[in-house]
Amino acid sequence: MHSNDTQIASRRGLAGYAPFVAPMPQLPRVAILTANIGGGHRAVARSLAEAFEGLATVIPLYLIDDYAPFPVNTMAATYAPWVNHAPWLWRLAYRFGSSRGRVEWAELATFPFVRRQISPPLVTTWPDLVISVHPLQINLPLRILRSAGNRAPFISVVTDPVTPPVAWFCPDVDLCVVATEPARKAALAHGMDPSKVKVIGLPIRRAFAEIQGRPRPDARAALGIPADLPLVLMTGGGAGIGKLLPSAKAISDQLARQGTPAQMAIIAGHNDALQRRLRSEPWPIPVTVLGFVEDMAGWLAATDLLITKAGPTTLAEAACAGVPVLITGFIPGQEAGNVTWIQEHNAGVFAPDIAQAAQLVSEWLRPGNPQLAEMAVRARAVAQPEAAFHVVQAALNLLRRNSTE
Repeated sequence: MHSNDTQIASRRGLAGYAPFVAPMPQLPRVAILTANIGGGHRAVARSLAEAFEGLATVIPLYLIDDYAPFPVNTMAATYAPWVNHAPWLWRLAYRFGSSRGRVEWAELATFPFVRRQISPPLVTTWPDLVISVHPLQINLPLRILRSAGNRAPFISVVTDPVTPPVAWFCPDVDLCVVATEPARKAALAHGMDPSKVKVIGLPIRRAFAEIQGRPRPDARAALGIPADLPLVLMTGGGAGIGKLLPSAKAISDQLARQGTPAQMAIIAGHNDALQRRLRSEPWPIPVTVLGFVEDMAGWLAATDLLITKAGPTTLAEAACAGVPVLITGFIPGQEAGNVTWIQEHNAGVFAPDIAQAAQLVSEWLRPGNPQLAEMAVRARAVAQPEAAFHVVQAALNLLRRNSTE
């Protein structure tokens, strides 16, 4: 282990974490492999970095974004347009990757192309422990480290909680963390050793555990929005994916026609064009338009109903906040199972039709309707707010066992 006692914050995804002086003179160096492709991988990496505070020196590595050659390094920029405008093409890519043989062939073909660029940051870091939260940064980084003589425990934390792609499952990792029993079954079906697969949950930041039980009017007042109006929160994830504008217009018009007391907040993420269009709309009810939101916990604490695509991190955060979800869409492939999982646990409803979604929102927010409160209770029942800390404990236990062998 190394004596560096400062946690390193990424210039990209973990910029919100200020460096701090660790209380112990010698801390293990933990490399977290993540990516800017969507918001979920960054969120999970951030939650783990937070849970490691005082226990390890965390080095976030964005191998795809910062080091991979063109065109691999354009994945983050092309992700949102791809899933927004060509979901059929994404579905084909997902189906291609559903075969272990095809995945191994693609990795074998890619390895010579990317090895020279992504090897230096991995080898120079020389981590004591590696955690990957992205499926394309497991097998190849593991091969690079092992070929360089680094035997640090390697852990994959699967961020697709129900129907994960086969690329997540590399038999050579030391531990594979999954969020649900269906994901564990998928891991075993794809050849993982049962002793290496642990069901822990999807890591989220501690802020979402801390808001449990906070009165919604108080949370709304803290955000500077009307405290007495129920809040409908709409989001398309960090990339602003989905039909947010037409959905928001239909829902706000329906609420206004019915005279239902309510307000909306719409998170456009990094989609600046969408944010400008939303701000230019003449809304019939109070509407707050937001860009990328750092304080998602604060907004969920204030929310009575979340309208979103089936992004796994967003759904996990909503469950911890006890917020029912109305799912209006999903990315083909890895997010399909999330819809089924939410509905099976009665924590939300899937309503891809805009008119249907608007009608449901109007009914649920009608004064005296108990449905939202009932779904909120079920959402809290499936929440796993301590998952990040359990992952870190499992990782450190593995590191201790490795150091004594």
